[in-house]
Amino acid sequence: MATKKPKPKQKPKPKPKQKPKSNKKNIFIILGIIFCLACLVTYNAILRPSIHTPNGTDTYLFAVPTGSTYESLTQKLRNELNMSNSRSFLLLADFVMKNPPSPGLYKLHNRMSNKDLLILFRSGVREYVNFTISFARYAKDVTAQAVKQLEASQEDFDALFADKQFLDSLGVNKNTIITLFIPDTYQFKWNTSARQFMERMHKEYTIFWNEERLAKAQKLGLTPKQVMTLASIINQETNKNDEKPRIAGVLFNRLRKGQKLEVDPTIKFAINDFSIKRVVEKHKDAAGNSPYNTYRHTGIPPGPICTPQKVDIDAVLNPEKHDYYFYCAKINSNHHQFTRTFNEHVNYANTYRAWLDKINIK
Repeated sequence: MATKKPKPKQKPKPKPKQKPKSNKKNIFIILGIIFCLACLVTYNAILRPSIHTPNGTDTYLFAVPTGSTYESLTQKLRNELNMSNSRSFLLLADFVMKNPPSPGLYKLHNRMSNKDLLILFRSGVREYVNFTISFARYAKDVTAQAVKQLEASQEDFDALFADKQFLDSLGVNKNTIITLFIPDTYQFKWNTSARQFMERMHKEYTIFWNEERLAKAQKLGLTPKQVMTLASIINQETNKNDEKPRIAGVLFNRLRKGQKLEVDPTIKFAINDFSIKRVVEKHKDAAGNSPYNTYRHTGIPPGPICTPQKVDIDAVLNPEKHDYYFYCAKINSNHHQFTRTFNEHVNYANTYRAWLDKINIK
């Protein structure tokens, strides 16, 4: 019997290599995480509320001093507005801001983001300061208020007041510098310097003293500063606007006749004591030879004793024509009794003094 030849053993077919499982899902997850982190970082750095105004007020006027850098600005924002993500603000500022911040006053809103802050600082949109001059006895009274609202310093004002060349350029001296401060409300940039402030006040002075007012002053034989000096006296003599032209008429009558003005407010100014309710001989003696002692010197004092109001100035420029030479305060009234003769005046003055004694005003 024939034997079957054994079949040769077949080599096992190699198993096909398995393809590695796709990593796409993992990649997408990682990218998603990265994206979320980037969004979070972006939100924190750019979009999250960054500043918090005091007491949660809607707005806050924030001053950027001259010469500020974004480093100093960031520190100021931390100190004043409790900036919560200042590091990212500074990084962003270094990245997107080409120029240092413009000095001035910016209106910030509560919970502004870094993005909004940088847009505002980049725009340079700043707020103006409304500066009101109402009443002052000395020029330093005005500048003391100015340094509270503007960047200018009192030291800079003092230096200008001591600079004769600068005062000459404005046409004033230490006695008349207050004439530049005509009561009104003016708009200033917050970063106004002392020199810029004074130059602006001089400009406003020249605008106020227009051709019409200058012509009236010239017709009266007075300079604008003499007009304002008399106006300051009237300001301190009465708060009744209807009486001011009449008092101006009395002052002019006395000046024309060469009589002393003899007005009490100048004595208070001469001795720098405005608490005095009743000027008596000891006060006149204390004023001594001061050029503001109108009981000793004839003519107009060397400068105003306060900032006169426009109504006071116009009263001097439009004095009432009459033949009164004296006036005395009325009892229980803010008005005055006007008289033509000294004897009439003495009678009214004695009555008024007796009333002051009765109510114990010394």
